[in-house]
Amino acid sequence: MHVRAVVAIGLAVIGLGLSVPVSAATTAAVSVTKLSTSASFGKSGPTSVACMSVGNCVVSGYVSDGQAMVQTERDGRWGPPIDPTKKLGKIVNSILITTSCYASGCVAFGRYIKSQTSTKDEHFTVSYATGRWAKAIPLSLNLGSAKAFQEFKITCSDRRNCVVVGTLRYSNELASTPTYAPAVLTEKAGRWGAPRPLGARVSAVGRVTEFLDVSCPSEGNCVAVGLGSVHGTYGSIEAVESNGRWSDAVDTFPADWTVLSVSCPAMRDCTVGGRISSPSGSEAFVSSGRVGQWSQPVQVGKAWTVDGNSRSSANLLSCHSATDCVVAGLVDGPHAKRNGKVSMSSVAWLASETNGKWSNGTLIGYHSGAINEGQVDGLSCPVVRTCEVVGQYWTENSNLAAIGDIHNFAARFTPQLP
Repeated sequence: MHVRAVVAIGLAVIGLGLSVPVSAATTAAVSVTKLSTSASFGKSGPTSVACMSVGNCVVSGYVSDGQAMVQTERDGRWGPPIDPTKKLGKIVNSILITTSCYASGCVAFGRYIKSQTSTKDEHFTVSYATGRWAKAIPLSLNLGSAKAFQEFKITCSDRRNCVVVGTLRYSNELASTPTYAPAVLTEKAGRWGAPRPLGARVSAVGRVTEFLDVSCPSEGNCVAVGLGSVHGTYGSIEAVESNGRWSDAVDTFPADWTVLSVSCPAMRDCTVGGRISSPSGSEAFVSSGRVGQWSQPVQVGKAWTVDGNSRSSANLLSCHSATDCVVAGLVDGPHAKRNGKVSMSSVAWLASETNGKWSNGTLIGYHSGAINEGQVDGLSCPVVRTCEVVGQYWTENSNLAAIGDIHNFAARFTPQLP
């Protein structure tokens, strides 16, 4: 199946406090491969993609009724989804949250629940090498006084050395004022340690202190970013690992930044992405630099709006150098009326930086009339300017009042030069 990707004409990327040259907008088509279909939104979907090389990638996620899945691309051909949890015995619910690949293999990290009467998340990993998935390995994590560890992102230098970032929850799951701390979990030489909080526990209604992304240019040297409260004010946080030692989380980002992603080709050459508050909602941005020293933000993904809406965010990043990056984001649309019916729309987009110049980008998703509806859930760029993206697009049902079929897709994206 092919889905049209449309780029708005004549609008430029605007620097927020920084002048950045951009290319003229063009129209492009991105060919997508449909991975699976579910009849109801939220019941099936990819959570991440990672690539060993171009055309050799893996997707992790879940399929119907809470079953973890992995799907493998070999030499440009996608195989069927498989359940990697069979070796864990009888379980009632599982999901793979995040995946990382290195030159010769991949590792996926997820969680499962053992029985209908249990509410405790157990964790597991499953690895891929030489064209085969190994059996899933359950993990017994020492949580100390915490109730749960919730993972968001894994990065691995090889099969036996990985870093996972997320959050530790210290309160009961349904507590009126939950308590969290940002946390990291490290595997060294095949041995997993205990999840380690990198900052004080924070209790707040409706807000979680958590790391959302991590990037490690070399083993033992990483940068993690996320959201939380360090000095009583909720905002974006960051922490750094240097020669194997992690700092506590700090809140040195500007107060109006919501940082969601990070990519570091080198420890002093990182790029972060997210959204910045604006009078009309939010604007997607990127900023380069290092922990505590970030450049003026550059607005990206603003070559279009959805029905005049500007709630945009840069959710995923991949950089091969300080001036060569790809960002994937989302513009959330308002409830738009068509034929007298209400329809929800959102736009997934991709933009690229080459030698410091950002392109206008490409919309990707299901194109229906004037609205592209979809999202990008994973981004991996094994070589410069060649990336794999995975996500979902959806069609509307016949009365245009609600979402109908959901389609999971994978697409290879080659950014155009500015």
